[in-house]
Amino acid sequence: MAKLGSPISKKFSIGTAELRIGPLSSANKLLQANSIGLVDNVTLEVAQESVDLLGGFPRVPVDSALVSQTASVTATLREYSRKNFSIMLGLGVPSVATDVATTASATGSAGGTSLTVTSATGLAEGDVIVVYKATQPELVQVLKCGSLASNVITLDADTPLVLDVAVGDVVYKANQLAVGNVQTTSYFSVTILQQERDTGRPIGFTFWKAAIGGNMSWATNSTDFASTEMTLKILQPAAEEYDASGDSLYHMRDLIPTHPMGLFFGGGG
Repeated sequence: MAKLGSPISKKFSIGTAELRIGPLSSANKLLQANSIGLVDNVTLEVAQESVDLLGGFPRVPVDSALVSQTASVTATLREYSRKNFSIMLGLGVPSVATDVATTASATGSAGGTSLTVTSATGLAEGDVIVVYKATQPELVQVLKCGSLASNVITLDADTPLVLDVAVGDVVYKANQLAVGNVQTTSYFSVTILQQERDTGRPIGFTFWKAAIGGNMSWATNSTDFASTEMTLKILQPAAEEYDASGDSLYHMRDLIPTHPMGLFFGGGG
């Protein structure tokens, strides 16, 4: 006979979890490509609020009713990717950006508005570009393309060269994110995934709709790698998001009515 307090299963949780975030149209279909990367920990909290009915004398609780249920996910992330910054800034999941880089093929003088590069392929009018010396990142310039003609970039008049440019200086497209330009709430789907030690099977939670629930913070120091708390609010989709063909969550129409926010998928037993 088992001793008092003995475990009744081997379902103990330890190890790395993966947090995946993607568009609503990918709800329940998120892959490793949707991961936010290395995280120290992931915490899911489902909070329930209830009210009690007191009766009799002395008054004692005779009934309790659930009046609200909320869910949130918090992850301590380590990777400061463009995707992670975009989510924390409230801009949602960004489209995949292509790395476009080239070099200066002619010299340029501070105050000038012309920059000649080896190849302008992948650049377009309105792009933000960064110019710096390969071994001296402190000599950096953030500029905006006004127009392009062959391999000559005419800079926007508001962002002329502030430093001299030498042949071979690195030029790359800044796949930038706007700060302070959030006008509407961005929504996305979420999956938390871990391996169950008992069976080796994947277990986790998948949620149809979420939004950023905290602030964006970024810090760095010289003694340790930085970490940042990312908080997500889990939401219940509206019917208009899944009841007609073409809706972003239409593919989940058979599950959402009975699983309003999401579901847990276990490892068996």
